[in-house]
Amino acid sequence: MQPISTPMLLLRDFTPADLNEYKKLRNDEKFQRFYSEEDSSAEKSEFLLDLFIQQSKEQPRRKFQLAVVSLAGELMGSCGIRLEDTANASVGCELGRRWHGTGAARQAAQAIIEFGFSVLKVQRIYAETIAGNKAAVNLCKSLGMHIEAERINDQFFKGASWNTIVLAINKNDWRNKELAHA
Repeated sequence: MQPISTPMLLLRDFTPADLNEYKKLRNDEKFQRFYSEEDSSAEKSEFLLDLFIQQSKEQPRRKFQLAVVSLAGELMGSCGIRLEDTANASVGCELGRRWHGTGAARQAAQAIIEFGFSVLKVQRIYAETIAGNKAAVNLCKSLGMHIEAERINDQFFKGASWNTIVLAINKNDWRNKELAHA
């Protein structure tokens, strides 16, 4: 797949050379606060990177979990879109703490959503996040997504129950939002 460029970053397929940096990003305590213990392990990071590389070779390709890389070549995290069916896709973005608040997550998510609507031709894109992850909820809302559902106590990890929020945007709303900002 051709990399996707934005003014501040590049989204590209992962390579095995990304493993050490990817593990470091996911090993950060603040990064892990909305992930279960199992999802925060070094083994899980290795598994995920291998999975992302495998998915990049599938034909037809239905999952695009891409490395988010700074213009200086540093691995910042990942951002992806996964086709659910011909009309729907889910998105997700994870950045290392160093890049929180820089606008990188917004640029990466904006680029992957545009890819979903323009290239993959989906009609609706959604994201799921822990309700307490205010940064993720605010990011989705800033991209024009609206809350569709909140599932109460549907996750349990780190000794607590967590609510999950589903946010979504459809292609027409995305186009209208983009036109309004042009």
